Amino acid sequence: MAAPTTVITIVKDFTYRGIAGEEWSNTYMLTGSTPADSTAWRALFDAIVAQEKLLYPSSSRVTRGYGYDKVPAKGDHSIWQVDLRPSSTTVAGTLTRSTSAGFAGDQAAWIRWSLNRFNSHGKRIYLRKYFHDGLMLGTGGDTLWAAYKTALDAFGAFMYSGTLTGSRNICDKLGNVPIASASSTYPTTRTLKRRSKRPPA
Repeated sequence: MAAPTTVITIVKDFTYRGIAGEEWSNTYMLTGSTPADSTAWRALFDAIVAQEKLLYPSSSRVTRGYGYDKVPAKGDHSIWQVDLRPSSTTVAGTLTRSTSAGFAGDQAAWIRWSLNRFNSHGKRIYLRKYFHDGLMLGTGGDTLWAAYKTALDAFGAFMYSGTLTGSRNICDKLGNVPIASASSTYPTTRTLKRRSKRPPA
């Protein structure tokens, strides 16, 4: 396996503790060669956003994207970026709230991808991504709303199905592709820093 040369970060924002514009993001390491140009990067970004927006309601919106040709270290600059805010083309989530109850700002659901790798204690290694602004049952308790969990499972499967633009799959920093995926049943805590800002692109 080769280390990934395509890494993309998708930035979202939502209202957190009464303040609009709080950011949260997900970074995906992907198989396949580095996109050839800005058009190819944008096509990849759009393809992921088209699936990811199914995981959150319209209270979250995609605002920016960053592309890297290696796994970025602290201080590394992206080789591609897009900001949807100046052109008013931000992409809102499309998950319908219906009878569900929304997460608190610091709550998140997770998707984990099982790798065919094990640590020194023999325990399987996972990739895990967290998603804010999710939905629980509206009748009380802390179980995820069924339609939301279905959307999480579908996205998990999509990201290693090879159907992403360029037949790409999500992978780890060594280039290993998952063998299965699963999602949480209950929300967990993923603390946000109020008014956090991403480092310069």
